[in-house]
Amino acid sequence: MLDSFRGKMRGVSIFIVIVIGVIFTFTGIGSISLGGAGSGEVATVNGEAITEQELLLELQRLRNRIRAENSSITSEELDDNTLRPIVLKQLIGSAVASQNALNQGMAVSTNMLNKVLMSVEAFQTDEKFDEDRYRYFIRNRGQTNSEFKLQLTNEMVSGQLFDGYRLSGFITDQMLSSIAELVFQTRSYYYLTVPRQLVLENIEIPETEIKDFYAQNGNLFQSEEQVSVDFIEISAQLLKRDILVEKSELVARFRDEAENFIPAISRRAAHILLPDLDSDLISEIMQAISIGESFEDLAEKFSTDAGSAAIGGDLGFTDGSTFPESFERALEKLSVGDISDPVPTESGVHIIKLLEVQQSRFQEDEQLPRIEREIVNERIDSLLNEKLATLRELSFNAESMTELAEQMDAVVSESSLMTRAAGDGIGSFKSVRDAAFSDDVLFNGYASEVLEIEPDRFTVVKLNRHIKTQQKEYSDVSMEIKRSMASDRADIKLNRLGQDFISKLESGETVEQLAQSGGFQWQVVLDADRTTPSLDSEVNALAFSVVFGGVKAHASFLSRSKDLLVITVYDRKAGDYMALSIDEQSSFKDSIASSFTNRELESYHSGLIEAAKVRQ
Repeated sequence: MLDSFRGKMRGVSIFIVIVIGVIFTFTGIGSISLGGAGSGEVATVNGEAITEQELLLELQRLRNRIRAENSSITSEELDDNTLRPIVLKQLIGSAVASQNALNQGMAVSTNMLNKVLMSVEAFQTDEKFDEDRYRYFIRNRGQTNSEFKLQLTNEMVSGQLFDGYRLSGFITDQMLSSIAELVFQTRSYYYLTVPRQLVLENIEIPETEIKDFYAQNGNLFQSEEQVSVDFIEISAQLLKRDILVEKSELVARFRDEAENFIPAISRRAAHILLPDLDSDLISEIMQAISIGESFEDLAEKFSTDAGSAAIGGDLGFTDGSTFPESFERALEKLSVGDISDPVPTESGVHIIKLLEVQQSRFQEDEQLPRIEREIVNERIDSLLNEKLATLRELSFNAESMTELAEQMDAVVSESSLMTRAAGDGIGSFKSVRDAAFSDDVLFNGYASEVLEIEPDRFTVVKLNRHIKTQQKEYSDVSMEIKRSMASDRADIKLNRLGQDFISKLESGETVEQLAQSGGFQWQVVLDADRTTPSLDSEVNALAFSVVFGGVKAHASFLSRSKDLLVITVYDRKAGDYMALSIDEQSSFKDSIASSFTNRELESYHSGLIEAAKVRQ
């Protein structure tokens, strides 16, 4: 039953909940690294700079996420003019939140930060922290280890600020009761349906009226201007087909890299964390270790780090920068299986055990595929830059695309017809359509400039065919005109019929009587709530939109399918919060409180931004 109730609440939330976006997520666009190096300011927030570099990184991350969620989206739809303002606004909002949290004394300890890193599933292999996965993640984000930790710290302190605000929210029983009366209200109603098709079938449009409309509104029946273009395409993908790398070259590159390879060492640590230098407790633990008691059992018994204590104190791997410096230095001095003396840090006192040491390998069978990709990409970059320079030079005064293609060792292709607004193939790119309809290409006969239509994909276009706008023939549009005129007249007839039915209902007739006299379908609905799944959702929504004052209320509507609906609402019952089960009351209260708090939180955050000194 509770699942059913929650299902209703999800539907009701459309009616009652104001949704705001999640301000801070672990990998979200709302993150900011304050104080990092940059390549010029794009904004300052209370004197703190947001750099062009930060903005570009966030832009790329946003594009990547959008592409991952919608593979059909084009690069042109993700242009800077659209995304830059969105990203900058969110960076400013994040900066304001971080600054306010820090100004209020909120902070994140190194130990807490490390615990978060250790618990992130994306950084784990076999449920243990994996240094390589962590490094791969931050490299893909375009950050260093310190930059990412600073960003995460800012997000965590911001989270403290907003969590404190959320947790301080409340809602009274009176408010819950009033909202429940509206949310869980039920209505009973009758309705009839007049199918649009019945009205359309009885509408006749004389040929003379269709011709008159065509003669008077010729501008409405213009064909779209169309062009097709000849084009040459150069791309990394096309160039890659002709690049081969000899095995001897791969081996030579491998040997060069192997000579300069410095193995990275990662150490896997476990610890017992104590709150302070309690000499008696430390002596007890060290004595237990000396007589052979399991370190894992002692960690589970004594360590105050609950997260690692449950798994024998295991903290996973570190490359030397994950834990506090004194912890890392002590770990470096240990051999596998050794246990350190107590090591104080700001988070407490650690007794550390070295569990395992891993040293990165550099083996030929593992490295050759990477080396081959790198060599191919290097050659593509070089060849693509060379081809582009030549294409820009030759296309400037190109008289013939065929001749240009021969000089470029490329192929001339012809596009399908495109309009200014849409096209297929190469014409699906807005930059291509803009170039094709430019004066230089369309009227002067020039080749376009080199267009980058996707990353590492370029083209030059030249006019092939131009079909100008012209009025369509009457025979081509007469049926379209007839349907349009018939539809307009059907709307008028249905609306008049609806008004006539309302007058009859107000005079005392019933929906049932009207339906029977006209041969229409009618239905009665008893005690429907806003989300009753068995009902027509559109009709039910219309019934709840009728103003009901305690007596019968009537209304007529044209539905989405343009059928006429005539409704009489004859009963309304207020929802009763106290009639809900304890679990349902709790779920409802949580939903309403979350809605109110999120709305207030959005307002609070907006106020912080308005009060901040922001320069763009």
